[in-house]
Amino acid sequence: MRFFNVFLLLAIFFIASCDQPKPEEAKIFDQKMTETIAIHDEVMPEMTKLTSLIQKLEAKKDSTNVETVQPVIRDLKQGHDMMMEWMKDFGDEFSKTEINEGIQLSNIDSLKARLDALSKSKTAAEKMRDKIVSSMEKAETLLNQ
Repeated sequence: MRFFNVFLLLAIFFIASCDQPKPEEAKIFDQKMTETIAIHDEVMPEMTKLTSLIQKLEAKKDSTNVETVQPVIRDLKQGHDMMMEWMKDFGDEFSKTEINEGIQLSNIDSLKARLDALSKSKTAAEKMRDKIVSSMEKAETLLNQ
């Protein structure tokens, strides 16, 4: 009988703890994480094309067009470097659990700190995406001239 009472209390505690709503900051974190990963997933498939554009421009570069081609190559390489840095920083900052399953914290101050870090990562991802897209557009325009 005593075992049954302990089991019943544990079951009630477990059910009660599962019913606690997720803090609003945790919901915001999870949504922002989804958006941030989507930015990465949008740009990552373009990295092969970006590398190809660098190679094509390097082959096209000669003494008559170096002043036109070199800045575009530099921008492409900066976009590539931004992606590599962003992925490293993002992986260092956020755990696999936070990335794949969402945040598990319930302390509001801790949640706010993680949300602030994620906001900075999302802003960096947006800048990285914009750099890659604009540099690729410039490269394609230059190659099509």
